[in-house]
Amino acid sequence: MNIHRKPTFVHPRRGLGLSIRQLGWLVLGAVAIALIPAFVGDYWVRVLIFVFINIGLASAWNIIGGFTGYASFGHGVFFGIGAFVSAIGIVRYGLPLPIMMLLGGLASALIALCFVPIFKQRGLYFAMSTLAVMLVFETVFQRWTVTRGLKPHDVGWTVKSSLSLIEFYYIFLFLLAAVIGTVILLVNSRAGYAMKAIHKDEVLAASLGVRTNYYKAVAFVFSAVWPGVLGAAFAPFLSFVSVQSVFDLNITLNMILMCIFGGAGTILGPIVGGIALSVIDQIAWGNFLHYHRLINGALIVAIITLYPAGLVAMARGFKERRRSRVDISNINPKRRVS
Repeated sequence: MNIHRKPTFVHPRRGLGLSIRQLGWLVLGAVAIALIPAFVGDYWVRVLIFVFINIGLASAWNIIGGFTGYASFGHGVFFGIGAFVSAIGIVRYGLPLPIMMLLGGLASALIALCFVPIFKQRGLYFAMSTLAVMLVFETVFQRWTVTRGLKPHDVGWTVKSSLSLIEFYYIFLFLLAAVIGTVILLVNSRAGYAMKAIHKDEVLAASLGVRTNYYKAVAFVFSAVWPGVLGAAFAPFLSFVSVQSVFDLNITLNMILMCIFGGAGTILGPIVGGIALSVIDQIAWGNFLHYHRLINGALIVAIITLYPAGLVAMARGFKERRRSRVDISNINPKRRVS
């Protein structure tokens, strides 16, 4: 008689166990990326800094837009506020950059609380309301004399820094690791499960006792703090901060596109999307200067149309289909159980 061992089922890791595993991979990845400047020139170091910023912004947006399901089109305001807080603090008051990054995040968190009343809206109405709020802040900052610089004829703040390009590289690498680490801990916590429930069915989640308004506010504040911190660090790196440079709508659009392109609602999505779009942009810019926007747009439309869940879902689908083919090929039709 042939005795077949019953397949065993291994429960997937959840909560703290899953967070520790993912944080371990994050630390290993950060250590490996920290070695890159030893092998590349200043051009690629600068490119990687912008990649870090884009991935960090997309990961922060993913908390409210991907995991909670509330697509914010006003997240660029937090990046701009952080940049201006940092520029004014460094130039006018001579405060150090670490203090300004903390203040930039705190200012963004306080401004995020102003968005709480519009959480009664959903879908397109919420997206348009957040966009309108960002445009209001942009107009206020354009008219406000405090944001123009020390002299009456200035149109922005010139921020001088003694930090080198390599030092900025490690600052933004650290901030990126901190953003992703925050996302890992948050989505694997009680609040993260509540956010996913809100995304799945907010009415059902509320009927089961989930405090939907509270967790939406938590998600929005967390997703606003990190753009403020990144904006504060970006001010001395950019050297000149103006409304046009840090309140650009493209900053918000890049957050959304990178998140959706990689896979919204996943930890890896913004990372994969940020890297993929950055590589595509570099290739298109270097080889097809006059058509790089056309190429970028066509690829984004193609991926989102064919794989709406993003590149991460596409890779998982390929892996599952390959595994199923292997399982089928291992079946022996002649085997009998007696």
